[in-house]
Amino acid sequence: MKTIKKIGIAIIIIIIGVAYAYGTWPRPIYNTDIGSLSYEKTDFLTTDSTMEQKFVCGNNGFSGFTIKMLKQDGQNIGNYRWTVEEVKTGKTIGKGTISEADTETRLFESSNPQKQGMVNVNFPKQQNSKGKEYRLTLQAEEMEDTESVAVYITEKNSTESELKVNKNAMTDKASVVKLNYKRFNVETFIVFLGIAVYLWAFIKFMYKLFR
Repeated sequence: MKTIKKIGIAIIIIIIGVAYAYGTWPRPIYNTDIGSLSYEKTDFLTTDSTMEQKFVCGNNGFSGFTIKMLKQDGQNIGNYRWTVEEVKTGKTIGKGTISEADTETRLFESSNPQKQGMVNVNFPKQQNSKGKEYRLTLQAEEMEDTESVAVYITEKNSTESELKVNKNAMTDKASVVKLNYKRFNVETFIVFLGIAVYLWAFIKFMYKLFR
């Protein structure tokens, strides 16, 4: 009976661990050692302005991104068309529009400087994205200059990437973009199991000590 009970507890712990470890995991393409107060930004992207950001995915399950933007004080923003395409094949894996509605969120309006101005975008999960190069393009549609936004940039990390604003290359810079991966995180699962086993052993030890 005790053996069955232990097996049951172990199965429950594993199920919880699997559920905890499967989710959306963001990974930045920029240097996170640079504080948000030191970020630079592009010029405001007015009508027909474009930003292109190339990057290589470090994991499978690429399913979206967040991008940090700045809009002008007290102004609504115009529409910005975005596309994500695989560079080698030219296949578009996601497209849509960032508009004022995307800035009316807790994330964008957060008081946390790291999160403030972030816009979250999702598209269908790419099963085999690891090692593939993609291009994110952001293009301003027709708008008033006051409806434009700027994109935050900073030093890029070790991930291979390339940033262009209006076709002009910005050497050693990357947009403040995090790539979202929907996947099972093995490292998180192992850490969870380690903590669970430790707590189980600790509780067992304390029970024997004070009974």
